[in-house]
Amino acid sequence: MKRKTDKIVTLISSLLCAATVLSCAACSGGGRTSDTDSASVSTSEDDVRRPGDDVVIRPDETDNETDAVTAPAESDVLPIADETLDLDVKAPQCFVFDTQSGELIYMKGKGEKLYPASTTKLLTIMYALTVLDPEMLVTPGDELSLVGEFSTIAYVKPNHTLSVEMLIEGMLLPSGNDAAYVLAAAAGRLMSQKEAVSGVDAVAVFVEGMNSYAQSLGMKGSHFMSPDGYFNEDHYTTVEDMAIVASLAVHNPIIMKYACVAKDNVTYASGHLNTWTNTNRLIHKGDEYYSPYVTGLKTGSVGEGNYSLVVSADINGRTYTFGLFSEQETNTRFDDALYIIDRLKER
Repeated sequence: MKRKTDKIVTLISSLLCAATVLSCAACSGGGRTSDTDSASVSTSEDDVRRPGDDVVIRPDETDNETDAVTAPAESDVLPIADETLDLDVKAPQCFVFDTQSGELIYMKGKGEKLYPASTTKLLTIMYALTVLDPEMLVTPGDELSLVGEFSTIAYVKPNHTLSVEMLIEGMLLPSGNDAAYVLAAAAGRLMSQKEAVSGVDAVAVFVEGMNSYAQSLGMKGSHFMSPDGYFNEDHYTTVEDMAIVASLAVHNPIIMKYACVAKDNVTYASGHLNTWTNTNRLIHKGDEYYSPYVTGLKTGSVGEGNYSLVVSADINGRTYTFGLFSEQETNTRFDDALYIIDRLKER
């Protein structure tokens, strides 16, 4: 057991060290900004509608089946256990990771490109925290103009002021795309080291850095276009890469602090009040999908027929993370999750 524990500690430490080196380089001016500034745009609650799930695709992109990107490379950062689980999940791509052994104990859909949707926000948060102090106060700017139509939002407005940590909560509970852009812009402004930079340009700096950060973690099959995961054919990842994200996210205290919160009444630093409800049905007591073993993490969707879920769970004294991607129906991801938990209880 000591050998396996040392193995995972060494793995996580090496990944975090790589991330720290990259973030220092980014803060030293490694980011690139655009030459054009965009006009500031205010967003009202009527401008952005909020459906019952996470990110959905733009109406004009629903019929676009063009695959213009090359096949993603495979990642070999997380080792696969000698003895793996025999599972029958509906999800086309799935992983199960044992944090104690530091090994993947199940993998389905290896090497296949997938669209991560709002599960992207886990990586966004981890990268942003290499740049920002959680207590730093942020006031939104023109980056709110980037929030896609029909996005789920946290109702963050230009006249609001929130801490970085509260923006993270707004990303994890209601899956706020607005909160994701505000967080990314705040980090991008610091990275750009310019006195004045638009929110739109700051987000571009952040996303460029996020891609480099992902590569430093060993994510060989991913490319990101936004901090929220809104559908874009060039915004993709693999099940192996999402296993890396989950294996690190479960060790992030701020992520784990809020990923398990079902509902919260919040007060912004500016005094504005809001109520946020978590989109993860597994953590809501009284819900048919509630599981006392689940401790987080994040849901996602890119419209009908493409739902995802990343889960952390404590079972029989062990911590697991697992991910389900490209589910055809919104509830099949929760069905699969409960099935996996039952199998892990037998392990």
